[in-house]
Amino acid sequence: MDALIDAFERDVRTIPRDQFKVYQKGWEGQIGMALVDAVYSKQTLYKTKRGRGLLPRLLAFQGKHPQAGIDLRELIRLAESELRHVLGNGVTNGRTKASAVLEAASGLVELEVYTHEQYDHQNGSHRGAYLDVHGLGPVTHNYFGMLLGYPDTKPDTWIIRAVQRVTDAESLGVVVKSKLARTVVTEVHRRTKLGKTVTHMDHAIWLSERER
Repeated sequence: MDALIDAFERDVRTIPRDQFKVYQKGWEGQIGMALVDAVYSKQTLYKTKRGRGLLPRLLAFQGKHPQAGIDLRELIRLAESELRHVLGNGVTNGRTKASAVLEAASGLVELEVYTHEQYDHQNGSHRGAYLDVHGLGPVTHNYFGMLLGYPDTKPDTWIIRAVQRVTDAESLGVVVKSKLARTVVTEVHRRTKLGKTVTHMDHAIWLSERER
């Protein structure tokens, strides 16, 4: 582990410093938008050079249903078909992402979590309302918190690929999974303080790896 962290730290230090300032706040104060983004981001391009991807659909949803973006009680009043119409027919583990969003939102509402002000990313019950939904997992849960302003890392394909690339270059013989990638990035941020938060570092790594 120490050898991998040392090697990844050297790799991260080659990223241009301005990359660590690129990350902007996600959906702070907008729990509905954060939830929709977190679920729909799974295995989806956020944006493309042709102006497509998830981001334009998120902005369309926000424009059409602004109250649902900030209050989960408003979000669960929407039909699954409406979410699918605006956000697409994406599927996660054999179910629609729209149905997963609505189930997670309903679970949080049952806990009297309506807006970001009632939500606590470290609360076990709040975490369970998300993770108990079939098709949702810890990676997108981490991202949900990040979008609401909780410093964290989302070890998605690009982050895992970055850590794996360094592992292979150092011939460490390790197959990198999301949990290991998260640990490595978190520790490298603790050591280097590159980026205001670990989320800023996560985004810098994501940008750098995607551009390779």
